[in-house]
Amino acid sequence: MCFKYSTRFVILFKNIVIKIPICRKGYLQAYNELKIYEKYKQVAPLAQLKWVFLGIVCQKRYTHINAIPYSKVIEIKRLIKEFNFDNCDFYNHKNWGKDGDKYVLLDYGNSEYVASLYK
Repeated sequence: MCFKYSTRFVILFKNIVIKIPICRKGYLQAYNELKIYEKYKQVAPLAQLKWVFLGIVCQKRYTHINAIPYSKVIEIKRLIKEFNFDNCDFYNHKNWGKDGDKYVLLDYGNSEYVASLYK
């Protein structure tokens, strides 16, 4: 088991990840993840969302990567119109993982509004 935090306290288990909001931004990210997953799960490489309850998110855990190809970021921004904004962290490899040879976006709770709160 491993722990991480930013706007959410993240607990990494063997097969799942639990994200617990620690501030308003974290809660908004959980809400956005649910909304984006339900809308785009069939067309975009998003981490499988198992459940969301009171801002707490449970997702499938994926293999860690050390770099994300620029083309994958461009692709996800093309597939999901809500991601077509400049101040995003999709270029950060820590927000991505792999499922076999497929890149998967792990942290997709960002929106233009939520990103503006980081300034």
